[in-house]
Order: sequence, then C-alpha cells, then structure tokens
Amino acid sequence: MEKAALDLTRALVAEEIARVREEGWSGVLALRQGQVAKGLFVVDGDIVFAASTVEEDRLGAGLYRAGKITESQFRATMRESEASGRPFGHAVVDLGYIGPEELAAAVETQAERIVLSVLRWTTGWLSREPMDRPLPADLTVHLDAHRLLLLGTRQFPDAGRLERALGGPERRLRRVSAWPFDYDRVEPSPAERAVLALCARSAALGDLLALPHDRAELARGTYALLVGGLVEDAPAPARRSPEESQVTPSPPVPTTPAEVESTARGLLERGFRQRALELLEGAVARDPGAHGPRRLLAMTLAREAGFRAEVEKLFLASLEQGPEDVELRYALASYYRRAGMAARAVLQLKLVLSADSGHAGAWRDLGELEAGESRRGR
Repeated sequence: MEKAALDLTRALVAEEIARVREEGWSGVLALRQGQVAKGLFVVDGDIVFAASTVEEDRLGAGLYRAGKITESQFRATMRESEASGRPFGHAVVDLGYIGPEELAAAVETQAERIVLSVLRWTTGWLSREPMDRPLPADLTVHLDAHRLLLLGTRQFPDAGRLERALGGPERRLRRVSAWPFDYDRVEPSPAERAVLALCARSAALGDLLALPHDRAELARGTYALLVGGLVEDAPAPARRSPEESQVTPSPPVPTTPAEVESTARGLLERGFRQRALELLEGAVARDPGAHGPRRLLAMTLAREAGFRAEVEKLFLASLEQGPEDVELRYALASYYRRAGMAARAVLQLKLVLSADSGHAGAWRDLGELEAGESRRGR
C-alpha cells in the first residue's frame, strides 16, 4: 500500500470527501478493504460516479434487486454485453428491457449505494489518484454529496470516533442560513433536531453533547449535520471589557420553561421574533416536555407560509399533553387551512366545536371549507 494512503482505522472517509470538496480536487478516491475495491470519481470536488468490484454493487444486480428486470433478462443482458463488449447499461436499453430514463435513475442509485457503503467503513485504506478528467462528461451523474454524507454518517458504527473527530467541548457550531438540500425529506432524528434547535444561535459542542438524548446519537447527529452542511463552525462570542459589563449588564438568562415562555412573549411583543424563536427552540431542545415553550413555538412558527412537518409535530405533541387547549387546536386548524390541507383542517375544527360549541371562528372556517368542498364536487 502506498505511503500516501489513509488508514481508515484512524481516518474517516467522510472527512476526506469533505476535504476534496473544499479543495475542488479531481480524480478517483480509491478505497480497499481486503479483497473489495471501490472508487469514487470526483470532478472539481463533486462526486460524479462510483464503481465497485462487489457484485451486489453492480448495475445489473441493482436493476434485478429493484425489480426492473427479471432474472432471465439479467442473464440475457449479461450475454449480450459480453458478446458485444458494450456496457451492461447500454445493452439492457438496446434490448428494450428498460428505457433511458430508468437507466439514468438506476445508475444514480447504484452510485449512491456505493458512496453510502464506504462511508460506513471503519477499516481499510483510501488513496487519491489525481486525474483532470476521471470520467467523460456524458457518463457522469449528479450526486448530492451533502445529503449522502449525512445519511452515511448516520450509519457509521463507531460514535466514539465521530465524537473525537468533532474536537473539544469549547468548539462552537451554528446553523447555516441556507441548507444545501431539503433536510426534512431525510427524516431527521430527534437528536439531530435537538442539536439544530440549540445551534439556532452559536452553541458549544459540550452543550450539544449534554442535551437530553443518548450521547452516541448526539455525537453521530452533530457530526452528520456538520459534514452534511447544515451546521458550521461559529466564532467564539466576543468578550466585553469589565467597564462595558458595568455600563450595560446582560439581562439574566431565563432557565425554567415558564421564564423562557414569558421572556419569549415579551420579545415577540417588541418585534424580536428571531431572538424569541432561538430561546424557544433552545428550551424545547433541552427539555422536549416543556409544554409552554413548545406551545408558543408551534403557534409562532405556524405564522410562516407553507407547511412544515416539524411544526405539525410541535402542535400534536402539545395537544397530546393538553387536549383541552381549544386555542391551540384552532391555531392548528388554521395552519392546515393556510397550507391547503382541508381535510385535516376540518377534523381539527370539528374537535374545537365539540369542546366549545360557541366558537365563532371555528364555525365560520368550517362553513367556508365545507362550502368550498361542495362547490368542487359539482
């Protein structure tokens, strides 16, 4: 093995992928584990393809496993490919078993599968093979490296190594302003949600790993969010001189759920919405059962346009704890209605009216929704 190769008992594949992205490097990341060899093709820092010597990672096996081709079609394509010398993908399309669009999707899935597999490796070797054009442009695929880094890290078995890679407890992280991919589509874990909430402002790693979740999951979640591009390093908070502290003393930091809720309400009344959200999100991250902050957070976030699953979860968790809360249930109904989710809105409005038969707003909204449904049904 070359001296330049990385020993994967000490190095992390995710770190090397992140490093070549930052450098804008081009070439092949060659990985070996025993008799298994896999390669990640990189152009200007982006992974554009992946290959493997493992039969299960190959295109034909993937198509068969996904039910896109039958066993007899797989064997016929293999014979045609070997006889003509054409790649399996070209042969399977020429034989009419799948279309070009299905092939493109299968190739992307195959490449993603290989990338995710090496992100789980805890042993083996990795070396760089620099090349200006490791693959012709017409053979490349688009892979979302940030999403794959996050998903692969979630499956990394040694959380202790991830925690050590994160660094000391004084390291500070913060949420990025624009996420590099649609994070909500990858089913965030509770630990990741808690970390993100606390990172709404700059947060120390020691505080993140002390959140009320399993420490291994917190370490894995924090590292996944970092390599996935959802959090980044934050500067240390500026220190004020003793004179400044005497002139403008910092207000006491609210600690109990009731104090957080009261402080956040005051901030909202004065127009400091973002600071209020940071306080509420931090409180819910520290104590998921903090009913007051969670309730206020749900109602505040519900004023934003569009539908977000995490906001719905905040509502439902609060209503589970306080099912008699008519105001909160009506707010959820209104949230569903603004999001165009009429059936869910109607259900909540009926629950509001079963608890408060004189709720004028609920009667008005229910009438408008049901009238609208009847007009569409004509």
